[in-house]
Amino acid sequence: MDDQKPTALDRRTMLALVGTSSAAALAGCAGGNGGTETSPTTAPETTTDQVPDAYRTATGLGGSERSPDSLASKSDLNYQSDPKDGQQCSGCAYYIPDKNGDGVGACTLVEGTIEPTGYCTSYVAHEEETTSEETTTEDDGQARSPVDVPEDAECAVCNMAVANFPEWNAQAVHADDTREFFCTSGCATTYYAVPDQFADTDADLAGLWVRDLDSRDLVDGTTAYYALETDADRLDDPMRVNPAPFAAREDAVAYVDEVEYLSEDDVVELSAFDRELAEQYRGQLLE
Repeated sequence: MDDQKPTALDRRTMLALVGTSSAAALAGCAGGNGGTETSPTTAPETTTDQVPDAYRTATGLGGSERSPDSLASKSDLNYQSDPKDGQQCSGCAYYIPDKNGDGVGACTLVEGTIEPTGYCTSYVAHEEETTSEETTTEDDGQARSPVDVPEDAECAVCNMAVANFPEWNAQAVHADDTREFFCTSGCATTYYAVPDQFADTDADLAGLWVRDLDSRDLVDGTTAYYALETDADRLDDPMRVNPAPFAAREDAVAYVDEVEYLSEDDVVELSAFDRELAEQYRGQLLE
């Protein structure tokens, strides 16, 4: 599988192949096989054909560098704004994450700005390399991935039975493989903000996963966006009120736009959670 790594990909060869496949696709559309033509997926309005200077020669997740003069067009690679079969740009080795807070990034192979939820045919899954100190000691080999919640797991913050809340629960893992589970995102972010009170280990946090409010799937809590909900009656969630997590920033913005008491300023990343926000959501549990 080494030949699929981005460092082994010859950019000129790839672009030449893209051009060949595009020509073949056009020839197929002109043929008389009776097939139904489909319109190419267009990029969402939040993306453009140009990129800010910060992206021009930036490095992707897999270590490859963007070359402004050697980029394929979105149409050549069938770029679309939605994921495909669970694959999306934010998990691709060629993706350059958001650098200016507008919710979109770029790509080392494709021109223009790129939605983190997008997909194109150049997708190659990004697999983070681990040092010998980070290598897992767990037999299941999933020390850096979410796991099934044990039936007897108790929330590390409020002690509620985590398995009772499959649409709300969250989990974390530390660098020493210590795992913790939470009934909700409110408890998970409180744990992140006040580890001295709730963590049983001094090891760094190596992973955090929360439930996307729309899909209810576990998503990476370290890259998620949180709408700072304050109305306990808006959602029928455990512990009465929690920050609302979303994998995509635009979904979090859409959520706050539905009400007058929240604004785009109330959409934050995990790093924003400090003791003050922990007090807002779990003040009754803090020492």
